[in-house]
Amino acid sequence: MNPNRRAAPAARAPLRVVFVPGLGDRLGWLVHLQREAVRAWRPLGVRTAMFRVRWSADVSFEDRLDALDRFVDQFEARGERVALVGASAGAGAVLAAFARRPHLPAVVIIAGKFQDPEDIADQVLDHFGVFHQSLHTVPGLLGSLGPEQRARVLALRSARDGVVDDEDTALEGAVNETMRIVGHVTAIGYALTFRARRIVQFVRQQAASRI
Repeated sequence: MNPNRRAAPAARAPLRVVFVPGLGDRLGWLVHLQREAVRAWRPLGVRTAMFRVRWSADVSFEDRLDALDRFVDQFEARGERVALVGASAGAGAVLAAFARRPHLPAVVIIAGKFQDPEDIADQVLDHFGVFHQSLHTVPGLLGSLGPEQRARVLALRSARDGVVDDEDTALEGAVNETMRIVGHVTAIGYALTFRARRIVQFVRQQAASRI
């Protein structure tokens, strides 16, 4: 962690949930649907925002993590506490950010793909270079997440993903929960809508436990 980074805000500060979508963050219609789904969480007591990694951009994964850092910084500078939610490829980004910022109260990953690049078709990795880099980077960062941090991660997965190997969507030591839904994209949509209360509850509980 950068010693010059701002200290974590006060424990009773407002909660901000930053959602990081997966490879579909280049599709305007999908981004709109996910943004609106997350905005619907506000009556549950959290503020929301979206960060787009832009997985197919001609940049490095490290550069995009730096950008995510700056995005989180702006909310913490306002006195907010920030929790991260990542779907699919976005799971790797939020786990990497958590390794950098261990003071974050909670992280949620949905149908996450953050390891084992050999399971992904070469043409996909070639097109989504940032994603390719993340799959090689994130596994090495997971070792820095100790038991206390991993317990602050909620990993939601479908009963059968069909796109991501089922074992890849779980994180050892995290709170791993299987949803009664089949499919990768459907699992993400289901989690953002029908599991919203569970996600926000987890975030709020973890934040409260760190007061």
